[in-house]
Amino acid sequence: MSKAELFDLCAYIAASAEGLKDEPKDYGPLRLLEGLARLADLTATEYGDPFLKEVATEVFEKQDLMMTDRSAFYEFLGELVIKFVKEAKRRNTAKKEDSK
Repeated sequence: MSKAELFDLCAYIAASAEGLKDEPKDYGPLRLLEGLARLADLTATEYGDPFLKEVATEVFEKQDLMMTDRSAFYEFLGELVIKFVKEAKRRNTAKKEDSK
């Protein structure tokens, strides 16, 4: 992950935060997902993390649901959180196994 890529992500987050004050409330989750997808993609590329690559790909594919099917978009958000919980549990278990 280059300094330029990190700067671009930080600039996006800053601009998103500022823009949200005047935008519809549904844009917040959409902007956070965009930031997640960018960070996950950069991290996956830098560290070869297949889970984060899959997340980035899925978010890039499904973020447009906000404009076409809000119900499906929010369902996707819930599913995404569950994926992260399961992956965190898997990684934490692996860490404990490695430390034995």
